[in-house]
Amino acid sequence: MNAAPKKKERTTASGFVAKLIPLPGAAWRQALIGLAMIALPIGGAYYAWDRWGDQITADGDYVLRAESVQITPPPAWVRADVRAEVVRDGGLSGMSLLDPQLTVKIFRAFSAHSWVENVSRVSKSPPASPARVVVEMTYRKPVAMVEVVLNGQPGLLPVDGEAVLLPPHDFTADQTREFLRIAVPHANPTGPVGTPWGQAEVHEAARIATVFQDVWKKCGLYRIQLVPLGTADSTQIVPTFELQSRGGASVIWGRAPDLRIEADTKTALAKVASVLKHVELNGSLETASATTTIDVRVPHSGTRTAQQPLQYQ
Repeated sequence: MNAAPKKKERTTASGFVAKLIPLPGAAWRQALIGLAMIALPIGGAYYAWDRWGDQITADGDYVLRAESVQITPPPAWVRADVRAEVVRDGGLSGMSLLDPQLTVKIFRAFSAHSWVENVSRVSKSPPASPARVVVEMTYRKPVAMVEVVLNGQPGLLPVDGEAVLLPPHDFTADQTREFLRIAVPHANPTGPVGTPWGQAEVHEAARIATVFQDVWKKCGLYRIQLVPLGTADSTQIVPTFELQSRGGASVIWGRAPDLRIEADTKTALAKVASVLKHVELNGSLETASATTTIDVRVPHSGTRTAQQPLQYQ
């Protein structure tokens, strides 16, 4: 007598619970299975990385070495092993190739090298490639040797066109003879290798050397220096740049050009062409008389005085 009501009561109760907590249908079951298939590998990978990540990054395939880096081939005048020096001195050796900040750190390290003028791009290459990191950059080009006196001894220090001090130990004595010399009063760099010289006269002379490039050799020139110039009706002395041969022949240049200004650049190149034309017509200034003077100033003003050139130290 009581069995039927109890069965009905249980059926009603289970229906009520089912309404509150509906069992997943076919679509929901598929969705749950899909989520599980995604979550399980992620969770497994996280667990594996947490447990064995240090061992993976310490593996040779993931450690940065000099040979892992490909750089823009250096020009002939750069004899230093720039890549090896940057990896060693820039704190890059042993870094993980998986480090998300690796390219930024490499960019900064190469930018700080004294032979590097500009780093334009740092990128990672596919893992299968021989070079794992590619660095694109431009190099500084030496244009002159500045005459200095260090510890009482005369010496020469190399600079580029922006008067940035270059590594002097990268040049042999014979190689220093391949560059114009710069002689200005009290020439001493204000900072370390890889930084601007910091003396206006040296920066200006470096710009003149940049304009001449290698033409100075054909012209028979040797040194850029400051000389005292006066005017015909005045005793005022105006320091002016002059290029000289070993024998004393001279080219009165005038003020240094600002190579950021197109008009200045054109004028400077015209001056070089004028000197070159004189040499083609009359021969190299290296063999010319010490009294030979070419005035390429624009406009021509002032004359050389009988005074000696400015003292340099």
